[in-house]
Amino acid sequence: MPVERVLRQHAHILANADALETLVSGPRPASVEGLGFRRWVFTRDLMMHFAKMEGQVYGPLMDGVGGDVAQAASRASAETAALVADFREHITRWHGLPGEDQWETYARSIRWLMARIRERIEGEAAEILPLLSQLPVNDDGACPGKPDHRYVADAWEIRELIFEGPSFVNANRSGPGEAEAA
Repeated sequence: MPVERVLRQHAHILANADALETLVSGPRPASVEGLGFRRWVFTRDLMMHFAKMEGQVYGPLMDGVGGDVAQAASRASAETAALVADFREHITRWHGLPGEDQWETYARSIRWLMARIRERIEGEAAEILPLLSQLPVNDDGACPGKPDHRYVADAWEIRELIFEGPSFVNANRSGPGEAEAA
């Protein structure tokens, strides 16, 4: 995968994160539509990026290169999987439109999650992008591997939660970032 493509994806994800944080830093919207759309755009782009990184970068680096490069790719893959698990938990906790009394807690949870995502994107840029030149290539010059469909499936499951969940949250349940956000 070309470095320029990964950097464009990073810039797009970070711009979406900024837009989502801006949205939740204001007053609670009257309906879930604008928030739901912003959450879906962010989820779709993030999960597609992770699917491509897993299938076209991490997997080939782990399987085809070995040594320190394979270890770095394995760490990045594990960190991505942990982040996706936290992302899913966040969406499960905060599906639909949070209630007025939960809006600030939701906003703190979003800020916590966006900080984690920025950290993962920065880790990719610092640790993985320098390794892209070591990716194995096929006879036609293309990198082997396809997007990891597990993350694509996750994106569609999350979309259902975003748009079909109830418009309230269970205030007695805590999710990722709650302790950090408090």
